[in-house]
Amino acid sequence: MHLKSPPANLITQLLTSSRASLARTSLPYTSLALSLTSVLLRHGLVSSVTLGTPAAPEPQAFEGLPPASRRLWVTLKHREGQPVLRRMELVSKGSKRVVVTRDELGRLLTGRRAKNVAGVGMGEILVIRDDQGKGEEQVLEGWEAWRRGKGGEVVCRVG
Repeated sequence: MHLKSPPANLITQLLTSSRASLARTSLPYTSLALSLTSVLLRHGLVSSVTLGTPAAPEPQAFEGLPPASRRLWVTLKHREGQPVLRRMELVSKGSKRVVVTRDELGRLLTGRRAKNVAGVGMGEILVIRDDQGKGEEQVLEGWEAWRRGKGGEVVCRVG
């Protein structure tokens, strides 16, 4: 069983750690945190993602821990003293979920406005959460979701 963690907490933790020039940070282990950091890893915005304990990234000790103690360790990327992960902005909020169709997602990805959301700018990606039914969630980068013919909830934009 995974503990629920709102995307706002994950985004705040990652952005604060990145701006503070920390080498790595730990997040509570949730399926959303794992999916979101995997998208960031695939797009080169973080260096690595490792399972671990509250004290250190130790994948061997991860399985034996109670769910509340499981952590996801993210190694942040920096170039010439500047963080690579400079901007993360929550799009869907608790009070206002932003769900787009595949066509609306295509408009956003080509820089045009849809559903009161500004289009993606140069060097930005969108993170989309697709609820596939049966309680399964899939978190994808915007272009991945569009290529698969999916829309979904626009979780955040990253640059």
